[in-house]
Amino acid sequence: MLGFFVIFAILGLVLFYELYWKRKDLPPGPLPLPLIGNLIQIFYYGLDKCFLQFQKDFGDFHTIWFGSTPVLSINDVPTIYETMVKDADAYAGREDNPKAMDVIKGGYAGIVFTDGPLWKEQRRFAIKVLKEFGLGRNLMQERVLDEVSHFIKDIKGEIEAGNKEIDFQNTLELAVGSIINAILLGYRFGKEKSEEFYTIKKYVSTFIHDLGDPLWKLMEYHPEIYRNIPLFNTVYQKLKRNSNNLASFLYAQIDEHEKTIDFHSNSEATDYVEAYLRKQRELEKEGNKDHYYSRLQLYGGLQDMWVAGQETSAKMLTWLSLYLTAFPEIQEKLHKELDEQIGGSRLITLDDKNNLHYTNAVILETQRHCNLGAFNLIRRTLKPVEIHGYKLPVNTLITYASHTVNYDDRYFPNARKFDPERFIDENGKFYTRPEVMPFGLGRRACLGEGLARIELFLFTANIFNQFRLKQVPGKPVSLERIIGALASSKPFVVEIESRF
Repeated sequence: MLGFFVIFAILGLVLFYELYWKRKDLPPGPLPLPLIGNLIQIFYYGLDKCFLQFQKDFGDFHTIWFGSTPVLSINDVPTIYETMVKDADAYAGREDNPKAMDVIKGGYAGIVFTDGPLWKEQRRFAIKVLKEFGLGRNLMQERVLDEVSHFIKDIKGEIEAGNKEIDFQNTLELAVGSIINAILLGYRFGKEKSEEFYTIKKYVSTFIHDLGDPLWKLMEYHPEIYRNIPLFNTVYQKLKRNSNNLASFLYAQIDEHEKTIDFHSNSEATDYVEAYLRKQRELEKEGNKDHYYSRLQLYGGLQDMWVAGQETSAKMLTWLSLYLTAFPEIQEKLHKELDEQIGGSRLITLDDKNNLHYTNAVILETQRHCNLGAFNLIRRTLKPVEIHGYKLPVNTLITYASHTVNYDDRYFPNARKFDPERFIDENGKFYTRPEVMPFGLGRRACLGEGLARIELFLFTANIFNQFRLKQVPGKPVSLERIIGALASSKPFVVEIESRF
């Protein structure tokens, strides 16, 4: 009998802790289960839909549990800007999760998942090099237009060959991948290296998808335990395998650069790896041992920039092409503007941007509607803060849900409708809105935003000035979202007509 009461008392204490005590100072949220948190709800609704449901059920500031770890989620625009922009330094940290970093990168490295002095130095250097390579100047536009021209030539070649069903997506991804690869590693892919690109792309796409797997979100805090459980082991092994494959490719590139660079010369670097290695050698030559430049940090930064520079822009352009194929009336409006403002087959440049109002609206509506990021990366508070009356200590994990804002009818009436007109004013002019946050906010805003904006405009304007995209009879395009860390589309083919 005594044993029964002891067990009953222990069970009661566990329930008291799980259902009340650990949650009492946090915003409301779905009831977490011991060990697995809100995993059941996430599986039931799906990664993107569950956050919309949580906002509906628990309001604009609530708590989500990933295993035994609480993450606070901000879902209203005023609070997002009040915290992430006006008090940016307080929300600039990343969650301290070395075990996950070992799986993803082989150590604490890079720009996206680090913080503190290491992050500041790696980010500062990356921005400096990107500017030296032309970001913010015509040189970067020339890089992008070069790939746009190759893309147009390849598609016209397919049309002239009589191909009715064109794998538009892969050709587009190859062009975007060539831009970031040339900046980072010094060469474009092109047709002769297309197989290399598609192999790496497969690693990256699977890697990104698996990072958004709810099972990984549960196990990332203790992968050494969960990897021994069959269901979790499958996710762990696949993530680790693709991470290792990507590492093998990038480390091989670093090795090749170290062999071929003449470090005794004062010649300017031609790509990011060379710039980084020259900086590392410079510091070592000065006898400076207290620095953050290493092979691991170079690899970590390359992984971040290659993945972000390839995946986000390519997926965004893919979604834009899908929308305009699915909604031909919108594509016709775009063609009408291009005919009126450009009136021919010349290459469109950034000088044309301010005259192409509907084009800009299509791009921004794509960024809103495709809702590329199913879940914003988690941040860590670096000082005590207060949000909606809740006093939160340092090291609180928090995120802002731009993905729920994008589908919130308070900000975008009839939010599920794809409608570029919502960004056109009464005078027919394009205008942007702070509710759309495709590149993040505050100290953690995307460092490649400038390049991405150039790519999105130049590819969109030139593709649809040159071509008309149509659905293949009997093979309609699908707008169904495949959810991982980023929202992907299903593979598709289109008919393409040349307009000139």
